[in-house]
Amino acid sequence: MRLAIRQSILLSLLTMVAMLVLYWLVSHFVLVQISSDLKYSLQQLNRVESQQGEKGLIQTLDRLAIENESRGHSHRYYLYQSKDNNILAGTLRHWPDEAKTNDKVSNILFEEKDLPEDWIDMDEGLWPTIATEYSDGSKLLITQSIDSTEQLNDFTMFMMIFLVTAVTLISLFLGWMQGRTILKKIERINNTARSVESGELHQRVELDTHANTDEFDELGIHLNRMLETIERLMNDNKQVSQNIAHDLRKPLTRVQAQLEGLQAQETISSEDLESSLKELENLNKTFNALLQLGRLEASNPKKNFSKVDLSALSNDLSFVYSEMAGDKNIQWQSQIQDGIFLDGDRQLLAQAMINLFENALQYTHSGESIYFSVMKNRGRTSLAIENTGIALTKEQLKEITKPFVRLDNARSSEGNGLGLSLVKAIFNVHGSELQLTVTNNKFMAEAIFDSHD
Repeated sequence: MRLAIRQSILLSLLTMVAMLVLYWLVSHFVLVQISSDLKYSLQQLNRVESQQGEKGLIQTLDRLAIENESRGHSHRYYLYQSKDNNILAGTLRHWPDEAKTNDKVSNILFEEKDLPEDWIDMDEGLWPTIATEYSDGSKLLITQSIDSTEQLNDFTMFMMIFLVTAVTLISLFLGWMQGRTILKKIERINNTARSVESGELHQRVELDTHANTDEFDELGIHLNRMLETIERLMNDNKQVSQNIAHDLRKPLTRVQAQLEGLQAQETISSEDLESSLKELENLNKTFNALLQLGRLEASNPKKNFSKVDLSALSNDLSFVYSEMAGDKNIQWQSQIQDGIFLDGDRQLLAQAMINLFENALQYTHSGESIYFSVMKNRGRTSLAIENTGIALTKEQLKEITKPFVRLDNARSSEGNGLGLSLVKAIFNVHGSELQLTVTNNKFMAEAIFDSHD
């Protein structure tokens, strides 16, 4: 409401300034017109005097006086005097002392002694006046009453006051209406914020679908999207906590049982000790993966980025894992284009590819195949790995990139459910996204990068 009032005051001031300028322009224009008419009238009378002499000028002035009376007062008046200051023609009774015969228009003060006998309906004041002197010593004065000009000025002033008042009232009313609308929209946002603050994350900003969309509606849409993201992240965090408890409880219980069993034994065998150490090693790997994932999401690894030869790194890792695939009777195929470079962290990229290779080897059966490719096309680099033997739904593809999410058929195998989550985080840091698809019983993980020439 304060904003509406300030806008109304500003608009009223601007309107007042505009009206004052208009008032000055109208007054100035009228005075300029009067001045031009007086000069023109003097020229015409001078022509009469030069052609017809004193007698013709007197007759012309008498005719003009009669015409002036027929139009009423507040018009033009004349005074023609002889060399001896005797009035020869005109309705004025006295030649003002300030009037100079210089053929120039000036404002002269006309008082009661100067005005015609029927001056009662006229106002004394400064009138535009022009005067000249002829060769025989006679003088002619022409003046213009400004009553009509003052009436025009009064009307203009009245319209100014009316318009400024009307603009102020209308702007206040419109500002009040606009303020009510804005406050209503803001109150919806505040109500939602208070509900979310009290823990009701499911609350959303109520949107007015019947009105035209404005900036507040766009703000409400963005806030709703933000709240949906926060609610999803909170639910994911809750699910991750449950998955952590589920996946770590069993190995911790096994380690505890093994250690209690070793404590009860008089002699500790190397096999029992190795089994316990292996469980602890797996737990250590899980916690290290969690820490690495947390660092990727919280820090800025881009400060350690450099030019990475992705082709050479892919060839090295592909050679190692092709031998591992051969040991499992899995066919390994690769297509790696030379001369591909990325801005990134070589160690993180290697970790991401290793996780993808480990995942492919784990779920590809004997006699099936794995296809790995790194190709560049139009300044974009595609890194993809495809393996057979996996059938997943779209919902499962969305879930397996979340931390500690493992499908039911994978819980019996080794792993902690952080592999693809870590890959996704690494690719996000490098400006790409991990895209998972299943087509014709073929699982493919792919990421698209901006290449570095």
